[in-house]
Amino acid sequence: MTVARKLEPTEKNAPDLAEFRRRYPLTVANFGALGERETWLKSIWATDARWQEALAHDGAREVVVRGAPPAGTEVAGEFEIIYAGGAVGLLHAAVMACRYQRRVLVFDAHEVGSVGRDWNTSDEELRELVRAGLCTKEEIESAVVNRYEAGFVKFHDTASRVKAPPLWLQHVLDVALDADKLLALAADKIRKQGAEGCALLDGQCFVRAYVEPHRVTVELQDARGRKSLYAARLFVDATGPASTIARQLNDDCAITHVRPTVGAVARGFARGVEPDKVDFQTGEILVSTEDASAHRQLIWEGFAGSPARDEYTTYLFFYDAVDSPADKSLLALFEHYFERLPAYKRAGAHWRVTRPLFGYVPGVQPVGWKQRARTAGERVLLIGAAAGAANPLALGNGAQLRHLHRLTHLTDLALAADLLDARSLSEITADVPRVAPLASLAEFLRPAPRAAPATVNETLNAVMAALHELDERVRRELFQDRLSFQALKSLLSRTAQLYPRIFQRVREHLGARGTFWWLAAAAEAAFSERRARAPLAARTAQPMNEPPAEKFARYLALYKKGCAADDQA
Repeated sequence: MTVARKLEPTEKNAPDLAEFRRRYPLTVANFGALGERETWLKSIWATDARWQEALAHDGAREVVVRGAPPAGTEVAGEFEIIYAGGAVGLLHAAVMACRYQRRVLVFDAHEVGSVGRDWNTSDEELRELVRAGLCTKEEIESAVVNRYEAGFVKFHDTASRVKAPPLWLQHVLDVALDADKLLALAADKIRKQGAEGCALLDGQCFVRAYVEPHRVTVELQDARGRKSLYAARLFVDATGPASTIARQLNDDCAITHVRPTVGAVARGFARGVEPDKVDFQTGEILVSTEDASAHRQLIWEGFAGSPARDEYTTYLFFYDAVDSPADKSLLALFEHYFERLPAYKRAGAHWRVTRPLFGYVPGVQPVGWKQRARTAGERVLLIGAAAGAANPLALGNGAQLRHLHRLTHLTDLALAADLLDARSLSEITADVPRVAPLASLAEFLRPAPRAAPATVNETLNAVMAALHELDERVRRELFQDRLSFQALKSLLSRTAQLYPRIFQRVREHLGARGTFWWLAAAAEAAFSERRARAPLAARTAQPMNEPPAEKFARYLALYKKGCAADDQA
């Protein structure tokens, strides 16, 4: 799709409905029940265009600058923490405001806390919201719209040498949560702190951040082009994969991979337990229905929402390197989605789309120590998807919810100790050493250049067959992005016994240099786990009048060992 380089790719530059109908007839027809069909089409077009524009730039745009704002400008308000959008950012801000009494400002380009879809998570992750002090068990339960008996993973195996039955999983993405209701709850809690200096701002886009030794000043702009400035001690970016700050911080570690994703919340699917019908008691975590073609392996997800509202969400995505020849256009992928959907799930007589879902999830496959993603700068912290992609086999916001307690506690300790430099803030992350070797496994989700079409499914079926023979905990932790090194070693060992070609697949996807660094990352994960098992003398000790910087360091060590106490006095 060609975009004029001098024009900002927005909905205003998009083609008209007739052009969309000519190029994407299935998408236009299936969006027919939407009241704002053309608006949705233009929004997808703009997302496509901005992605292409971002990749075309040689370097990241400088949006974080050192120094004071322009002379003569006035700061409209001062806070302790300013958050740039993002659902995870709102949850983080609510904990900081309500549990730690920090003055926070949350702004979003649209409406703060509005996502328009359900989240799929687990009860274990929801309990962490209670532990973090965000809400009560009763408040969480009021936002739950469905619970599944189980979920499964199944890859197409018609042409595969290795065949595997569905891999059933318990307690993985088995709770459907009304995300808007949960986020509205968090927003209300922040609004109630308004008298204490907290605020929410809708319709504000991030422009620039000015970092000075004593504060950071954030420049915002509304839909009419009016600009305003707000100051804080810390700026937290939770805008997600499109974060311009993440691109600037990681200019030397460019995006290497991407997951184009499209889908829809729809009503009227045929219900039943047959594969082509929807079962509101079962989650479909990863499913392929055909072999690779056009340089990509298409994969489905299916999750039921509220049975009373008859809402069922389906996604279609593929994982790929950014420089591959595969067409990564979201509009083109939507055409494939609507073309292939009947073979995946059967529509009833009154089937209709109620909300399109789409986006790009970029990622980095590091090759070498210097290519680790940076998650912080001076007085600037990235959280959520903006902090870097984890294992693409793990879906949803589970990692961020599981670590919300730790992330907010360490943020409070960093503020108390005034440890707002890049090195200290970079320790406040949901990432763990084992993510790197796990993320490399996602290479098996895409076809190698000269591989046969069935290779992706064959390899994945071998991994699933190995998982069938291992403890259920291993399956669960693989898809929750927290597999231990020992479990990973067992998985690879059993896969190699069942499918000796796995070593050939590793070489095809990673190459000699990539394989070396993958093994190095695995060794680092093993060392990290051994170190975490070592005794820690300060595990229970809480010295009287402990300096804030030492307290931050002590809790950081405790969290890395997974043994921090709930008592944070």
